[in-house]
Amino acid sequence: MKQILAGILLLSGTVSTAQQRLSLSDAIAKALEHNFDIRIAKTALQQAERNNTLGNAGFSPNVNATAGVTTGSANTRIEFADGRVQEVANAASVGYNGAVSLGWTLFDGGRMFLNKKLLNTQEAVVSAQLKERVQAIVSQTIQAYAAAVFQKQQGVAIDTALVLAKTRMILSQVKYETGASAKVDFLQARVDYNTRQSDSLTLEAQHISSLATLNALMGEEADRLYVLDDELQMNTALQPTDKDRLKDLSPSLQIARQNAEASELSAKIAKAFMLPTLSVNGAYSYSRTQSQAGFALFNQSYGPTGGANLSMPLFQGGNLRRQAKIASLQAMRMQLTYDWQNTELSRQYRTAWGNYEMALAAYKLEQENIGYAKENLDIQKARFRVGIANTLETREAENSYVQALQRLFTAAYNLKVSETRVLELEGNLVK
Repeated sequence: MKQILAGILLLSGTVSTAQQRLSLSDAIAKALEHNFDIRIAKTALQQAERNNTLGNAGFSPNVNATAGVTTGSANTRIEFADGRVQEVANAASVGYNGAVSLGWTLFDGGRMFLNKKLLNTQEAVVSAQLKERVQAIVSQTIQAYAAAVFQKQQGVAIDTALVLAKTRMILSQVKYETGASAKVDFLQARVDYNTRQSDSLTLEAQHISSLATLNALMGEEADRLYVLDDELQMNTALQPTDKDRLKDLSPSLQIARQNAEASELSAKIAKAFMLPTLSVNGAYSYSRTQSQAGFALFNQSYGPTGGANLSMPLFQGGNLRRQAKIASLQAMRMQLTYDWQNTELSRQYRTAWGNYEMALAAYKLEQENIGYAKENLDIQKARFRVGIANTLETREAENSYVQALQRLFTAAYNLKVSETRVLELEGNLVK
């Protein structure tokens, strides 16, 4: 196949050296670094990691410090019981206060432990989502690259047909002008040549569209053009993965399993709200007040305080039990979702593997068939030059060869897509 492509590309002159060459590995590397979906998923994972702390779970105490100062001025008049009168104009007063307080929940029905497990599970979910997104983007990048290469190869097939049609048109014109054949042979060759030119223009537009899709996956400008590889490497030796092992490899199934675990933990947390809560609190405070008028001209106090609180929900209108029941039903729902996705993954994998086997068989068959088509074309061209074969026979041989080329390129594309889909379901596109 490499020799066929090299010969056709040299003949048709379609290789461009002005544009940057982009291999499949380069495209994947660009997508992994610049794709917006992957970057968003990475940011979400960083958020989950920052959120997964003992303090957020409720283990750590809360310590607060407060301080303040107040001042004022007032005209005061105070009459005492013994007949004395105190009257001060613009009496100044100033007060200082400060405190350091601590509050710590010692027991909350085990919610803090469950919260930490839930945070761990949520981080694992986001990590699996990142892996799934990476696998999906790499799969889309490979398929988009393969589609662009496929269109490029189809262009090679059309260019081949264009060269063959042009050669036949020139020979038919010579035969017509020398009286060796009818004009209709020349006209048919001209129509075939123009048709191939139209097909080439249509395919070029499709190729540019495919490159725009590839650029979007790589985070590039949509109008950037590349020179792609002439063909892709095929993995023709894949082996099916064991069903039980597939559960641990598939990112989507990992997400479903961890979501089920998170829902089960949320149900336990909801039930824990019906248990008592024990907390302790303490503080060290300082207060000082000075005034130029009043009963106390100076007052200062400082020292520690402490206490403990026990609370028990007795009746909340049935809301706690309702919330616990809803959380339990949600956990059941997520477990059913996991079981369904497990079954669905098995179905998708079996379908993907069957498609891969059929694509591999078709690819091998077309590799063999292209040799026969090429040999038949060479024979018919030689017979046409010496006048043994007619135009219809030569045209049929040309069409058969071009169609064989197109089938070979289509089979190669289908094989690459099927291979990529199998590896994506296994989670093996990116290690």
